[in-house]
Amino acid sequence: MTEQRDSQAGFTLIETLVALAVLAVGSVTLLAGVERHVVGVRGLSDRIVARWVAENAMAATTIGVELQPQWTRALARDWSVTRRTRPLELSDLQVVTVLVGEGSSANDEAALVSLTGYLVRSGGTP
Repeated sequence: MTEQRDSQAGFTLIETLVALAVLAVGSVTLLAGVERHVVGVRGLSDRIVARWVAENAMAATTIGVELQPQWTRALARDWSVTRRTRPLELSDLQVVTVLVGEGSSANDEAALVSLTGYLVRSGGTP
């Protein structure tokens, strides 16, 4: 005769392995989602700090002082700053664009932040 299995005996080895496999897949998926979130937060942090550096450079340009190296250092990194000015047609204003990025030079492709402002040209009336 065959023995009857008690319904309260517990899980079989196969049931336990299937449960562990489901748990492992869920854990890996959760870990991948957390990793994407951390990368996104890191990028946001870099853009915020680059924006502060760009605002420092724009303020220095507005008041007419030379940009100091310590104003472009943040988060233990040196940020590259490029300032471009051009006259605004049919006005006494000039357009100032500040590009901030990581590395040796900030250009349009490598810039994390681009900040644009308008200043009265030298010799113009406010």
